[in-house]
Amino acid sequence: MRRSRTALLLAIGLSLAATRDTAAKFGISKTKVTLQRTRPPDIPLLGETAAVEVDAGRRVSEAAVALVRGRMREGLEASGIRVVDRAREAEAAVKVELEDVEARLQDNVIYEDKYVKIGEKQVWNEKKKKYETKDVWGNRKAPVTQTTATGSLTAQVEVTTGGDTRTADASASYNDQFKRDGKIPMEASSELSLERYLVEEAAARAVAAVAFSPDPVEALLAVDGELKDGNRLAQAGLFDQALREWSKRKLKGDKEAARLHNVGVAHEALAYQLPLHTSEHRARLDQAREHYQMALSLDPGEKYFAEPVDRIEASLSYATAAARIAEDRERHASTRGRRDRPDPVAARPAPRASKEPAPRMTDVPRAAAPPAALRNGSFESSMEGWTVTGTGTAVREGTRGRVAELSSTATAATLNQAMALDLGSAAGASLSLEYRITAGEPRIVVLLGYADQGGRERTSTLQVTAGEAPGGWSPWTGDVAALRPRPAHVKDVRILVEGGTARVDNVALTLR
Repeated sequence: MRRSRTALLLAIGLSLAATRDTAAKFGISKTKVTLQRTRPPDIPLLGETAAVEVDAGRRVSEAAVALVRGRMREGLEASGIRVVDRAREAEAAVKVELEDVEARLQDNVIYEDKYVKIGEKQVWNEKKKKYETKDVWGNRKAPVTQTTATGSLTAQVEVTTGGDTRTADASASYNDQFKRDGKIPMEASSELSLERYLVEEAAARAVAAVAFSPDPVEALLAVDGELKDGNRLAQAGLFDQALREWSKRKLKGDKEAARLHNVGVAHEALAYQLPLHTSEHRARLDQAREHYQMALSLDPGEKYFAEPVDRIEASLSYATAAARIAEDRERHASTRGRRDRPDPVAARPAPRASKEPAPRMTDVPRAAAPPAALRNGSFESSMEGWTVTGTGTAVREGTRGRVAELSSTATAATLNQAMALDLGSAAGASLSLEYRITAGEPRIVVLLGYADQGGRERTSTLQVTAGEAPGGWSPWTGDVAALRPRPAHVKDVRILVEGGTARVDNVALTLR
């Protein structure tokens, strides 16, 4: 009997040890990174211009209509489509119809077993030689208030191009339950918040129907001790460096499967930094798939190794669709170019009636070019014009091309550009940029160095964001002329990021 019990305990111990070894690859509180994948549209717009119309039923507020219209404009312009006001001037007409919005919160009481005090009893304390009162605990049905949040918004997108009309569903719904003594999500805190959430969801779906849109995915990282240095780099968004760290040497056994999985994550993240339609993007995805499959073949019992393979297949289908859209747009552009090209004979200028000589180029007055306050504010070619302190580089992102990426780890990352711009008699001046958070919740500020009208050198801080979760691109504008004392001569602009990773694009200093 004793021998059987010993064998049983040994078997249980081995089983627990095996469970601990398996869990150790990913850890109890699994390390996650968010990869910024982009999704191609369901109804791609091939032209360069589009008109947007948003119609709504009586139960949909004007604020909701304005929000959807604004999101549609932002999404289309981010995809390179210029939004025009008149449908007859556009190559495509996009119409969003919003109907039947409903948001409800309902409380009801349910009963749950809770381990609570149910009484007292007298217990003899042998050491003290007396009876003592002890609490008696047990399960008892207790009332709990539960909130049920339900909502729906019917929405449809209709796109008309050259007489051809296509539609896509953009409806949103919500159905969840929360206990009042627990944490309730912000969207379910009130019926008004839930309605706004539904409008935001419908707007995002409407944008995704016609434009390239963010489709972020979460990836798990194996957390074996020998992989942690690379994990820290990946969590900071530095996947190039993480890949180099994880590729230094092979490991043994299951650890090698974990390493291959993480290498796959790095290749996948780097793929999403490239335009979807390019062969380089697809090649990176193929490398990611290869490493995920090798990890799974080395350790088929690890359940977390299977999901990334399916995720990559979806991304490859996105890449195929994006390549087809790029080909269709190129074909459409070439066709439009032939259609719009003027007849060479009709376009030939009529002979001059006068015998006076044509004016020379030096005789034609030229408009003064506006001052080039910032160089390479779109970072399209490189980081030329900027000085980087800390970790910063130009990376590719979707249809935007190259943008600046600043990553703050132990110290802040800064972009700096010196200049010599006199504001002079300008009525005003503004500094603008677009930013996107990709990791952490960083603080972003702009430090503007200038001389005031008395010649004294000063530095003013313009806050872009004090801490924001990863998401899409956001515009920001600061009023330079409103600074006090008023700037007379701008000397430098510094963009500082600390506490995470952010991308910056389209930096401009504009005189009015």
